Amino acid sequence: MQQIDQRLSQAFPPNSQSNTSYIAEIHSVLANVKIDDIGFKDIKFRTIQTKRDIAQLKLLQQEWFPINYSEQFYLAILNGFTSSLIAEIEIKFPTGRKEKYIIGAMIYQSRQSKSKYQQTQTWKQWFCSLFQTKNALYIMTIGVINEFRGRGIAEYMIEQLKKRVLESNKTLSYIYLDMVVYNEVAARFYQKNGFNRVRIKKNHYEIENQQFDAYVYVWLPN
Repeated sequence: MQQIDQRLSQAFPPNSQSNTSYIAEIHSVLANVKIDDIGFKDIKFRTIQTKRDIAQLKLLQQEWFPINYSEQFYLAILNGFTSSLIAEIEIKFPTGRKEKYIIGAMIYQSRQSKSKYQQTQTWKQWFCSLFQTKNALYIMTIGVINEFRGRGIAEYMIEQLKKRVLESNKTLSYIYLDMVVYNEVAARFYQKNGFNRVRIKKNHYEIENQQFDAYVYVWLPN
């Protein structure tokens, strides 16, 4: 008999038993809310700003990813050294109290670009790049809670990065990320949004005492 996949996130290894329960407060809150009444216009996008934001992000990333991120990782986000974009909604409770909750988040950095990730460059573009210092945007993590997947939230966040590249006067070359090879859902998402798989990194991840390769996905402006 085939084992039922109980993972909440496809980023965890197949047959993982470490990702079967929600831990973030937003899920119990949404259990008492008509989710269909929350439209895209009700979702606000902004950067991480407070310690409460970080506390929410930590729990969500534990649900989304099988990697433990350090306190330095989160401190860099809070202090603005690492960039962020979150999607949040405001919930009004029967008592009249209002609280804001993160339902999606993207963490990214500007890093020096690498010519090996720009395979579609013309010879002239490659030659000119040797004399220019350019950066690229590296997506460290991106996730949306399951209750709001399929609503265009992740696509919107990706589009904001694409705009940054297109409006950078060519100082930003491309967007890229590493992705564990078994995450077929993520692969389809990135391909749908114009990313191409350009490389494989052998044994890039150690997850639940196993070694896994990573694909490098890249989006290049036309």
